[in-house]
Amino acid sequence: MAEVKALKAVEEADGPSGVMQAPPKSSPLKNKRWGLILSFLFLFVTPVALGGAYFGAIASDRYAAGANFVIRGLEGGGAPDFVTSFTGLSPSGSTTSDSYVVRNFLESADLLRQLDADLDLRGHYSQEFIDPIARFNPEGTFEELVEYWQWRINTTYDSTTGIVTFEVQAFDAVMAERLAQLALAAADRLVNELSETARRDSVQFAAREVERAEERVRNVRLQLVEFRAERGAVDPMVNAQLDAELMASLETKLVDIQARINALSGSVDADSPMLMQLNRQASALEDQIRQRRALIGHSGGPDSLENTAEALAAYEGLLIEQNFAQQSYASAMVSLETARIDADRQQRYLGVFARPFVPNEPAYPVRVRDFFLVVIAAFALWAISTLIAYTIRDHMR
Repeated sequence: MAEVKALKAVEEADGPSGVMQAPPKSSPLKNKRWGLILSFLFLFVTPVALGGAYFGAIASDRYAAGANFVIRGLEGGGAPDFVTSFTGLSPSGSTTSDSYVVRNFLESADLLRQLDADLDLRGHYSQEFIDPIARFNPEGTFEELVEYWQWRINTTYDSTTGIVTFEVQAFDAVMAERLAQLALAAADRLVNELSETARRDSVQFAAREVERAEERVRNVRLQLVEFRAERGAVDPMVNAQLDAELMASLETKLVDIQARINALSGSVDADSPMLMQLNRQASALEDQIRQRRALIGHSGGPDSLENTAEALAAYEGLLIEQNFAQQSYASAMVSLETARIDADRQQRYLGVFARPFVPNEPAYPVRVRDFFLVVIAAFALWAISTLIAYTIRDHMR
């Protein structure tokens, strides 16, 4: 009886007949739940708590000051073309490029070097009361200061209206206003320098063209003087005209004498003194005509320096060169005068319509907005990390 009871006790302990009970194990669902809780704590709660503590109690106030301006030119604008009217963009040749230059200058190392020399930006941005995240390392290099400065200045340019806007940040209201004033003054100086450089370059180019035209006119005149001294004639064209008139007179006389010879040939003897006299006159006239034609160029050699036709051609070439040089000189003078007028008229200047002022309240950080950005970023990080972790685990099974 005792043995039967012992056997029943063993069977009840082992469960149903032939079934061995497995030792208790931890639930996988519980492991998943603990993983989610830990990831939520590390990836969401901790960043949100740190962000709330920083923006709520640690972050230093930053004051902002800035200005709005446009770059104007005194030149009169023409009628807008179709593209300008349709798009609303500034026409070509306007001050658009200058606006981009000024915008880049406001973020450049050149401006920072000037501001640091005047206001000791390195010392201001590395003060002890500034929170460690926003504070600049006083031992940092100038390149690091430039990078830090680009985080403390915001610049925008509206291509439709041409308005340039900039805003500088400082940890003191008066310092922010002084920074903005000096940056605005530096931008004004830059625009004046760009305008002065463009004016000077245009006038200098026109003046060089005038000098070249003057030199060309001078050289042509010297060639004319040498030509006249060599030929012994002030105006070969007048000489040629006189030669032509003389040739016509000689030929007229020759024709008249030949007519008289023909008239006497049938009525007097060949050895008649009158006929012989007329023949001698005709021969003399023919010799003179032949010599004049040789001088003009009808029968002279090609290398003859006394050839009137060659002299006339050379003189006409020099006259053409002189006229062209004088026209070029006149055109260069007009261009120079136009460049001077444009240099006085096409000036660039800074049209400021919103000047810096001392702010009464800090503009940064925007604590509520920045805190909610931290919340959104932390939640996105936790959600994405959790999704990636579950995806990897599902693929490993």
